[in-house]
Amino acid sequence: MIAGKAGYREKVISEKPRENLIIVRVYFPEIPPRWLLYSLPASYYLKTLLHRGKAKLIMSNSPQAYLTLRGFKMEKFPVISVNHGSPYSILSFYNHVKWEDLEEVSPVELGYYFEAPLIKWLAKKELVISDRCVFVANHVLAEFKSLYRDLAKEIQFKSSVIYPGIEYDDLVKLRRSLEKVDSGKIVVAYVGRLYYTKGVTHAVKAIEYLINEGYRRDVELWIFGKGPLELWLEHYIKRKGLQAYIRYFEFIERARLLALLAKYVDVVLHPSLYEGAPMAVIESQALGIPVVTYDLPWAQEFVVNGVDGYRAPYADIPALAEHVLKALDLDRDRISLQALKFNKERFLKELEKVLINLALTIKP
Repeated sequence: MIAGKAGYREKVISEKPRENLIIVRVYFPEIPPRWLLYSLPASYYLKTLLHRGKAKLIMSNSPQAYLTLRGFKMEKFPVISVNHGSPYSILSFYNHVKWEDLEEVSPVELGYYFEAPLIKWLAKKELVISDRCVFVANHVLAEFKSLYRDLAKEIQFKSSVIYPGIEYDDLVKLRRSLEKVDSGKIVVAYVGRLYYTKGVTHAVKAIEYLINEGYRRDVELWIFGKGPLELWLEHYIKRKGLQAYIRYFEFIERARLLALLAKYVDVVLHPSLYEGAPMAVIESQALGIPVVTYDLPWAQEFVVNGVDGYRAPYADIPALAEHVLKALDLDRDRISLQALKFNKERFLKELEKVLINLALTIKP
């Protein structure tokens, strides 16, 4: 399976979580068009395996399989496409953006949203050639059936919903090994790329509301991530005088990020307009941290109001801010237990079954 990103130095890395499953990650730059820059090395890697006769079954993130097999002059290879999101990941921008918000969208980011028709076309091509389709969440499957109504029955027939999963036991151990630090402040974290559709501008404005209008000055927002809105973030913090309330960590290594979340963070604020299977949300919940989002279709699958977080009406900044305060009262042990359903081992077994069943159809 070709899935995920390797570091710049490694270029290609692999792991073998199960005897008959190898996961390969390739390097690609974190700039738009991100999906295409990922597809190029992934497709090259797949073609190399196919030409060498090393692969009998292709499993890759859509639309790599279509781009790889297009014009391939060999026998048909069984294909499993993994869909980490639907074209709604881009279309959500058009569904939600307001004219007054356009100043918060970088030119680099706008180029990404203009790719929506191409992404929608490629995703359909991948669906057609796929023998099996894996969707990382129920809402993603529903979105594909809604977008491609002419293929809805076929999609349902050949599809499985398999969450990416988390190392639940490791996260619980990390939480237990690190004593929660009382900083004397309400520490709120935003984790994600700095794109408009990821909701970073909404997160900043929610904290601003708490400080200036909600009269809670004991709050601090920690921002983890990089992206084209870094300049906007810097200017907005200075213009609004929020320097004492917002800390920007940029991108940090995952192990350190999880440790900081476990030790210091009280609430994760994730007002993203679209997610497939949001790992930052699920891992935070496994650490016992409540998550506050907007009440959008993706969040309805991953955040249960009053149990492991809250969903505020879109795009109600005051409500988003107030839900951050409400989330402080949620039981952290119960939040962590809720995340058990996303244990990675369970989903690896489900993925293994899909692979074996399809492999059995391959003629020797």
